[in-house]
Amino acid sequence: MKLTRYENEMLDGRHSEAKRLAMSGLVQLGEAVDAPDMVEIGYAHVHPGMALYAKDVELMEDLANLGMKMAVPASANVINADLENWQQTGAPEALVRLQARVISVHQRMECGSALSCTPYWAGHWPTWNTHMTSLESGVTIFCNSVLGAKSNRDGFFALYAGATGRYPRFGYHLDENRIGSLLVHVDAPLENTGDFSALGYHVGKIVGSGVPVFTGFSQRPSLDDMDALGATLATAGGVTLFIVPGVTPPYASVGQAFGGRKPKAEITVTIKDLAAIYDSFGDGSETFDMVHLGCPHASYEEMKAYANLLRGRKVHGNVDLWVTTSRAIRDRARDSGFVAAIEETGGKVIADTCPIECHFIRTGSPDPSLGVVPSGIKAMVVDSAKQAKYARDMIFCKTLFTSPEFAVESAVTGRFVRRYGART
Repeated sequence: MKLTRYENEMLDGRHSEAKRLAMSGLVQLGEAVDAPDMVEIGYAHVHPGMALYAKDVELMEDLANLGMKMAVPASANVINADLENWQQTGAPEALVRLQARVISVHQRMECGSALSCTPYWAGHWPTWNTHMTSLESGVTIFCNSVLGAKSNRDGFFALYAGATGRYPRFGYHLDENRIGSLLVHVDAPLENTGDFSALGYHVGKIVGSGVPVFTGFSQRPSLDDMDALGATLATAGGVTLFIVPGVTPPYASVGQAFGGRKPKAEITVTIKDLAAIYDSFGDGSETFDMVHLGCPHASYEEMKAYANLLRGRKVHGNVDLWVTTSRAIRDRARDSGFVAAIEETGGKVIADTCPIECHFIRTGSPDPSLGVVPSGIKAMVVDSAKQAKYARDMIFCKTLFTSPEFAVESAVTGRFVRRYGART
C-alpha cells in the first residue's frame, strides 16, 4: 500500500504504541483486499466493550492504557445494560458493574459514548461524501443510503480507524462500487415503519450483498422509514447501500443509480410479499410475555409516536413493555413528557442496550460470576423484522412481528394483533 509520511510514522510507532497497533492492523486489512492507499475518515462508530463477552472490557482498558484516543469524532455502540436504570430490566448487578467500567474507557479515548445503534439520532451525523467507518451494520447502511457518507461494514477495525483517522480505500469507499444491482418496484401500501421493515427483509433475502434501487413509493419516505428499511436490508442480507433516487445523495434518477447501465435484475414487491414476512414470524395464535419497541433504537419522532399511542392506557398485567432508545433521545423525550407518558402506562424506557444485547442473550460467552441466567421469555412481540430475527436467534424465543400501532395494541390488550390477516 502507498502510505503518506504521517501514516508511515504511525506504523513505525513514532506517535504512540496504540497508533502503531491500529495502523498495523489497518495495513494488514488493506493488503488483504489490495487497497491502493488509505482514505482520511471523518467519523467512526466503534466497539463499546461488551461485558457479556469474556475479557472484552479488559481488552478496551488495555487499549486505553496504551494511549489509544480517537483521532476523529466517534461514538460507541450499544452495551449489555442500561447503566442508569438497570434494576428495572432485572440485570445482574455484577454484569452492570463490569459494564460500567467502559464509560471511563470511552472518556480516556475521547469517544462520545452514545451507546446506541442509532448514533445519528444522538447528533452524530456524517455528511455527504464523508469517509467513515462503523462496526454496526445499521449505522453503515443509514449513513451510506440516507446521508451519502461512504462506509463499509466493519468490525473491530472501526476502532483502529477511529484511532488513526485512516481506513483502506476499498469497497464502498470507491465510487465505482456505489451503483445499483437490483431494481425494486414497490407495488404495495407502506403505511408505517413496520411495513418498511418488512420490505427490507423481503428484498434483503433476494439481493444478498447487492445494491437495491427502490421505485414506486407513493410519497417520499421519512427518515424513520429509511432507517427501518436499511436496518432490515442489512439483517436479511448483506446490504451495505440502498438507493432511493431523489432521496439518496447524489442519485437524482434511476439511470444515475445504475451508472447509466441497465439493472442486472428487476423485481416487484406486492402486499402479499409483505404479509408473508409478517406471518413468517408467527400467525398470532401464540401467547407472549414481552413487547419490545425501538429496534433500531427509537428516534425522537418514534418516541413521540409511542407515547401518543400509549397515553392514558395501561399495559396488560401479563406483559412487559420495553421501549429502547439512546440516552440522548431518552433525555430529550423525558423533557417533552414522552417518557412519563410511557412509564405511566407501565412501560419501561430503556437506554444503552436492547433485548438482544442485554442479559437476555443466549449466544454470548458470559463469565459465570456475572449471574446471567436464561431469561424465561417464551415469546416477544416486536415492530421490527430486524428484532424479530435477532430475538428469535439470540434469545431463543418466539417472535411475533406486527406494525408499531398494533404492537402497542398487543401490549395493552395482552392479545397479539396482526398487521395483516384475512384482508390479504
